Amino acid sequence: MKIGRLGLLIVTPALFFLPAAAAAAGLFVEGGEGFYRSHNTEAVLIRYQLEASKLFDQESFYEASYAYWNGSNHDTALSIARGIRWERTEHDALSLTVGLGHIDRTTSNLGQPFEFYGHLAYDKPLGPALFSVGLIHYSDAKFLFRWPGPNNGENFLTLSLGMNF
Repeated sequence: MKIGRLGLLIVTPALFFLPAAAAAAGLFVEGGEGFYRSHNTEAVLIRYQLEASKLFDQESFYEASYAYWNGSNHDTALSIARGIRWERTEHDALSLTVGLGHIDRTTSNLGQPFEFYGHLAYDKPLGPALFSVGLIHYSDAKFLFRWPGPNNGENFLTLSLGMNF
């Protein structure tokens, strides 16, 4: 196991010991198609969310995720993040999640082992389940930090189904 991945495995559980508003958690399975420089790829993610204290007077959560995508730039990513949810009505919400991830290998789309992770979603509860349509982006922010190497990023349009418990 690489040292970077081991570090994420140690840090990820620490997020769950930070103060939380409630003990609500959720487990989600997500999949989708790549677009832009990620065309001809499919991604599958497993996300675990734990409710956290409010941010900007809105619901928020911690998230740990494991992602795999295929194609010529196939990779896996382990990410930790913090998210915020804006309830539009009692029947839907928008969520934004931002964090850091670690990929198994650098590719022609991702030039650094540590990547920024972003997830924007429209969430719709369906009884006890939660359905969402989302956009996922992995990037090493080469242009922002002026790092060497490729930074095309990986982009996916996804559907998710999960359960809060």
